[in-house]
Amino acid sequence: MSSQEEKVKTLQRAQLLSQQLRVLEDRFQLLQRRKDELSHALEELKKAEEKGEKEVYQFLGANILIKKELETVKSEIEEELSTIDSQLNLIKRQIDVGRKELEKLLKQLGYTQTSGEATGGY
Repeated sequence: MSSQEEKVKTLQRAQLLSQQLRVLEDRFQLLQRRKDELSHALEELKKAEEKGEKEVYQFLGANILIKKELETVKSEIEEELSTIDSQLNLIKRQIDVGRKELEKLLKQLGYTQTSGEATGGY
């Protein structure tokens, strides 16, 4: 394989990796927003609990509300928050590994880059 062919393959790999990083970062932001929403909902449930509420209405979508035990809803939200935290940690590790690999590829191509310049920081 010629030097030019290797450079083209490295460039293609860098472009693919860059696209994959953007997808991971978008997913990370989406999960972070969901985590923020759930954290706020949990705070509101705690306020309702302090006021002595035992039941709350939960929105299911398509204009459907159901009455549920506050503790049940609280447990469901805490479980979802735990799952999201695990997913966020996994995605963050994938982004970190991807960035290091992209930096390596860019150096091979002769580009110099300061850390975090190509992608957003998390």
